[in-house]
Amino acid sequence: MGFYKRNRSLFLTLLGAGLMATSIFWEYVRVKPDYRYLVQPWALRGYDTTQGWVTCAGALALIALAVPLGLRWLKEKLLVSVVVVAAATAFATLVPVMAKAPEQEPGGVVVWGLAFLLAMAAVAVAGRLLPQDALGSWRKPALFGIFAAVLVLAGLVVYDQLLGGRTLPLWSLILILMLTLGVMVIARRPKELALYRLLLTGVILVWVVALVSAGALRSTLLGLQIDQMGIGAEYRDLQITSGILLSWIGGLLAFAGAVSLWARRRDELEERSRAGQQLAVASLSAEELEQAV
Repeated sequence: MGFYKRNRSLFLTLLGAGLMATSIFWEYVRVKPDYRYLVQPWALRGYDTTQGWVTCAGALALIALAVPLGLRWLKEKLLVSVVVVAAATAFATLVPVMAKAPEQEPGGVVVWGLAFLLAMAAVAVAGRLLPQDALGSWRKPALFGIFAAVLVLAGLVVYDQLLGGRTLPLWSLILILMLTLGVMVIARRPKELALYRLLLTGVILVWVVALVSAGALRSTLLGLQIDQMGIGAEYRDLQITSGILLSWIGGLLAFAGAVSLWARRRDELEERSRAGQQLAVASLSAEELEQAV
């Protein structure tokens, strides 16, 4: 019981990720019962869909990261963080390749979303390289200037030229996304929280995949019906079911657990910092007292 109390945040994360992973065995989408004997297939389980396998793979990766992180098996060093982030980037890039995800034509939202993340990463790197007392009161305006410049440059020039109006494999977009997020995770202070930020970011990404897949799942089922029978149900009569809802609930639980893990470790670091400051003040006071005597 004591082990559970010490690791409630970890258990909550594992519960949520476990629900997301096992959701592939449940129905993700089906037509209304009126069509059951008129069209085939009339339902798809998670393991019949690309979205299901991507969600499952992401959830298993979250479990693989959450367990050693929650039990403090990973050393909070920069090299360890870089290796884990690199492994997570490689895994996320290979998932759409293994799942044979279709090519995508990124629009303005994707281009500017990636540009925004790149600007955030640039600010994180600049904030890490600049000493805390550098520029004085001009520090925040300078960082905002870096953010605005990178955002405009990336959105209007770099990503617009590279991605705009082109059909690209999904893995290439995932690679750009993960590299940007990896820089953000590692560059932000304190470095001891880098892997916790990675876990939290991973939970959000997998959860978003599950949340936005409803429309694609309905289109997939409709396309299969037309391919097999030449006819399909009305799009409005296609509905998501228990499996996708289970993955949504699991994502919420995993997010709450990841936030709790991050917050617990942050509080521990703050307490350690305050204790160190108090010891330093006490030592200084003792020296001043000895000199006075």
